[in-house]
Amino acid sequence: MSRWRSDKLGNFIELKRGYDLPQKERIDGSVPIVSSPGISGRHNQAMVKGPGVVTGRYGTIGEVFYVVDDFWPLNTTLYVRDFKGNDPRFVSYLLRTVDFNAYSDKGAVPGVNRNHLHEAQIFFPERQEQKRIANILATLDDKIELNQRLCETLEAIAQALFQSWFVDFDPVRAKASGETPDSICQRLGLTPELLAMFPDRLVDSELGEIPEGWEAGIFGDAVEIFDSKRVPLSN
Repeated sequence: MSRWRSDKLGNFIELKRGYDLPQKERIDGSVPIVSSPGISGRHNQAMVKGPGVVTGRYGTIGEVFYVVDDFWPLNTTLYVRDFKGNDPRFVSYLLRTVDFNAYSDKGAVPGVNRNHLHEAQIFFPERQEQKRIANILATLDDKIELNQRLCETLEAIAQALFQSWFVDFDPVRAKASGETPDSICQRLGLTPELLAMFPDRLVDSELGEIPEGWEAGIFGDAVEIFDSKRVPLSN
């Protein structure tokens, strides 16, 4: 097992302040502009070769970003100017363990002094072990990102179905038009059992057209709401 060493962050890597890039001087391109909260735009010129690591210096602190390609770090950030032979991906994970607030000035807007941050005490292994650890963590990150995208996709599908079924009343309109049940189920993502719960006619109400047999009302007519801190014992 690799032996871990303890040292100051400034002996492990060198951080440097990012570069000014006023909005009026930006030219649309493929180069990511990295600010303290993350990628905030694109430019046609890079200031730093990738892969790189960036963290917030002013405003948003504590966020760490691993950038694969060449990039432009803004002046609200610190970027790793010299990895000193260490693995960049591992460095990005290690920086996430540093308590940036301990090295922040206590002004109204949070800020981190690079020289103070260089004094942070850290633990790290040899480069070969760094790469192994970084590969494992990167694989987990990829799976997390994939799951997040999947959740976003499922949420979008659920919202689209709700809009179709309960706002636009597409199943009711389809039944009213004479479309066959098999066609409706296939087109609108319904089972025959669910489709049977929708009527085949719309009627007028104070809210506009609604399915026959449905009622227009307020939310409190359908459910009883309690303050979570004062739920009656009987309920």
